[in-house]
Amino acid sequence: MWEKIIHNYIEDQLKKSTLFIDESKLDINYIPEDLPHRDKELILLSQLFLLLITQPNSVSRKVLITGGIGVGKTVTIKRFCQIITNTAEKRKIPMEYFHINCRKERTGYKILVKIMKHFNKNFPSRGFSSQDLLDMLNDYLNRQNKHLILVLDELSNLIIKNDDIIYALTRINDEMLNASHRVSIIGVIKHISTLNNLDESTLSTLQSNIIHFNKYSKSQIIDILKSRVKIAIKPNVIDDNIIDMISNLVYKRGDMRNALDLLWTSIKIAEERNLKKVSPEFVRLANNKTISNFSQDLLISIESHKLLLLFSILNLLEKNKQSYVLILKIKEEFEQICEYLKLSILSYSQIMNYLHELEKYGIISIKIKSKNIRGRHAQVSINDLSLEILKNKLLSIFESRGLNI
Repeated sequence: MWEKIIHNYIEDQLKKSTLFIDESKLDINYIPEDLPHRDKELILLSQLFLLLITQPNSVSRKVLITGGIGVGKTVTIKRFCQIITNTAEKRKIPMEYFHINCRKERTGYKILVKIMKHFNKNFPSRGFSSQDLLDMLNDYLNRQNKHLILVLDELSNLIIKNDDIIYALTRINDEMLNASHRVSIIGVIKHISTLNNLDESTLSTLQSNIIHFNKYSKSQIIDILKSRVKIAIKPNVIDDNIIDMISNLVYKRGDMRNALDLLWTSIKIAEERNLKKVSPEFVRLANNKTISNFSQDLLISIESHKLLLLFSILNLLEKNKQSYVLILKIKEEFEQICEYLKLSILSYSQIMNYLHELEKYGIISIKIKSKNIRGRHAQVSINDLSLEILKNKLLSIFESRGLNI
């Protein structure tokens, strides 16, 4: 029975039209040919590893990459490793790279076994010491006349444990006179302070070449999103307002993973509703931050005129399907609601004071588009709260206060 249900579901989904050109282009594991705003880092890596091409196996590079989550460390390293191994192949220089996540392979022994299995999938998981595995790796690379670029992602998991494998890999050929250097290492950590856990000899090896990845700025996030939209999504599904809205949500952290996930989820919500365009509300829903993210008691404590002003903003955002609304329009909508409920109408300065208080609560954002434009033309947005959920909460509060909207 279940097989038939699942089969029918898959068939139904396959018949539906999609808003994607290629959904995989938004996956965090996708490696674009072009990496906007990571040119400097790619050039630095190229400068450090150039000798592997001009004088193969004459040196062993050890590079440390630092930076927060979603700043492009992993994708930049993978793209660089693709480029340098392709360059080596064209010159008939045997070179290979292998990427290991040290959070998954939590010990030096497991990492060495993983490397050996990369070269021989039938390699046994047990039966050797770590030194045996190091010797076998070195013998294999020498026999194949091959250079291995080993990427150790989430390296802090090994550093914290003081695992000897880091020292062993960085010095794999140092004791042999005139030996070919077969292993280069790119370690990836989030915080440079992690290095404080290393012993001096290992630290001296790793800290000589450090490349720090700064978080993306808002404009850089917009550029990257636009580049992905172009190759992943059909025309007219995403407009600039949506891209700007997503960048507003994530730029303080500079986390592109979060930005791409928001973009993908927003499109999926549109597809589920059989719509051809992503609306701001879908971004809010995708952001997975509902009214529960701030206190219900906060809303209940807010005076009715302020809540009606917030309600006016919600109405306008729903009507115009934009990510923001002008203060002039909010004033007009608010006055109509007050007239309908036979409540006093506030002055412009009172409305502005209330809007700034709502901004302090973290419910709305106010953006002055230009210093030359008067305040009532400023933009008000609600980026991370679902309009639908927030509106239902307000209606419930209004009902309890005898305000029938």
